[in-house]
Amino acid sequence: MSTSVVPRRVWTTLGEPALRTVARIAAVGASGARVEDRVQLILDELRTVVPYQAVMLAGTDPVSGRTREVVQSGYPARLSEYMIGDGFRTEMIEPFAHSLRGWPMRECDLPMDPLSLRPIAEHLRPAGYPEGLLMTLTVDDDRDVGFLIMSVDDARTPPSDEAITSIGHVAALLSNLVDPLGDARRLASVLGDEQTAVAILPDGTTAPLRGAAPPDLLDRGSRLRQAADRLARGRSADTPFTWLDDEGAWYSCRLLRCRDGIVVLTMTGCEQRHRLTRRELEVLTHLAAGSTNDEIAAELVVTTRTVRAHVERVMEKLAVGSRSGAVARAIREGLLMP
Repeated sequence: MSTSVVPRRVWTTLGEPALRTVARIAAVGASGARVEDRVQLILDELRTVVPYQAVMLAGTDPVSGRTREVVQSGYPARLSEYMIGDGFRTEMIEPFAHSLRGWPMRECDLPMDPLSLRPIAEHLRPAGYPEGLLMTLTVDDDRDVGFLIMSVDDARTPPSDEAITSIGHVAALLSNLVDPLGDARRLASVLGDEQTAVAILPDGTTAPLRGAAPPDLLDRGSRLRQAADRLARGRSADTPFTWLDDEGAWYSCRLLRCRDGIVVLTMTGCEQRHRLTRRELEVLTHLAAGSTNDEIAAELVVTTRTVRAHVERVMEKLAVGSRSGAVARAIREGLLMP
């Protein structure tokens, strides 16, 4: 099927009830509830404008690129499996829904007989769904991050123009909900060209956001990943730190929290900071944790006298007059090691 065949785009002015529905959906989307709970509440609201018998909200996995169900209700298992597969994408989404770029279309808006299309004739109609709507979910850089499909069981009552318009107005909100890396990508877009950024998902997988990530960051068994994972389990929303790799290269790093348990790790190659050595950074990090000289000595397997010498050199290099002053500057400048 030619991708140049564009379905009819429907738009109308919303009445007060529809405007209130859109406003309620916007409030749900901005809440701090779990994604699954927000999606379900939004679909419940949308049912007031489209009395659907079946619905599926699907998203694209940020790592594998495969389509996954976010919420599905009413569709038989075989039909829902087909709709998240490549066939439905190439035969229905890409030729038609994609062309409207995040605006809904109904079967009756198609510029040809719906029964000439295999997804409708061989899958939706036999399942008892003669009408409905389909909408791709897109983000700012025009990527498709999923789709929404709703089906009704009466061809005489397709979704109204007002319903189509209402759903079109909340498309961006739905796109943000199904794209777990949306916030992370927006954060990465404002970073400097010299910075590398990687998203770490709750299951431990990583997704590159900007630049070429150091191999150690992609290896879940590496010291860097173990350190980043430990920091991610903390509560701080913004954690700066310094990293020295095994070859002695210095990196200025920052761990930033996004929604839904995703963290972004940024790394920027840098020169040696304040002439500090790795061991002096380790001592400084233990100082910031509140450790005494004796405790640091035991941890680093050195004498207390050696620790005192390290502390004095750290204070001298940071141009401060006290241990607390060294810790304050280290925290301010992100000099601590994880």
